[in-house]
Amino acid sequence: MAAYAAVGGAYLEARRRREAPPRWARVLGATAVLAHLTGLVLLGVSIGRSPFSSGAQSLSFVAFALGALYLLLELVSRVATHGGGFYAVLTLLSALSVPGLLQGLTSESIERARDPLRTVHVGLSLLAAAAVLAAGLLAAGYLQAYRRVKRRATEAGEPGPSLSGFERLERGASALAVLLLLPALLLGLRSALRTDAPSHLLPLLGLAGVLLLLLGVATFLWWRRPLRGALAAWLNLAATALLLISVLGVHPWIVGGGR
Repeated sequence: MAAYAAVGGAYLEARRRREAPPRWARVLGATAVLAHLTGLVLLGVSIGRSPFSSGAQSLSFVAFALGALYLLLELVSRVATHGGGFYAVLTLLSALSVPGLLQGLTSESIERARDPLRTVHVGLSLLAAAAVLAAGLLAAGYLQAYRRVKRRATEAGEPGPSLSGFERLERGASALAVLLLLPALLLGLRSALRTDAPSHLLPLLGLAGVLLLLLGVATFLWWRRPLRGALAAWLNLAATALLLISVLGVHPWIVGGGR
């Protein structure tokens, strides 16, 4: 958490000064993500199952996945301007995941955690959630910069905000979200058909289908119609909102048996 906060502050300060992030911040950010992964692996070894078997562990895994995804996007796109927001969210998610991170599992959750198909489904779903969240964060930044351009908020001769960097990052984030969500949805459907009451999972799978549709259209626009970036950004934000509704509302209701 301390490393994420320090790196986020360095990125934000560099952006305020219109400078490239310092090299130490980029190295420390990658090191912190690697240390996070190491901690999750050791946690999985210690509990004898996947390191996302509880809500707190899943939240920590999403934080790691978001950090790893940002590093991948920064490496591929060579755009290192917008990392401050990502590392700030990483700090928040890591802090929220600490309570209950080492909490023991119930016997029912232990049996469910031993299902390999469900484990792969949950892992892909969490990775997809991180990609959707990344696309949402970038969409919010894109729309803010887009409004500044449209309103001509900058003075004459002052360099305006860059949209190309957001576009390059958004293309990758949206495409990764689709590539991860599609197999997660298929595995979830197969896992639902193996349960005693598959109808309980239909609302969640329906939301996942709508989420996939929003992300698919957004990905198409980012890659083939970049001039429709504002529309694509709103679709990414809608997908992020739908993801939060699914995780905070529908999923707990289904896990509770519809009560």
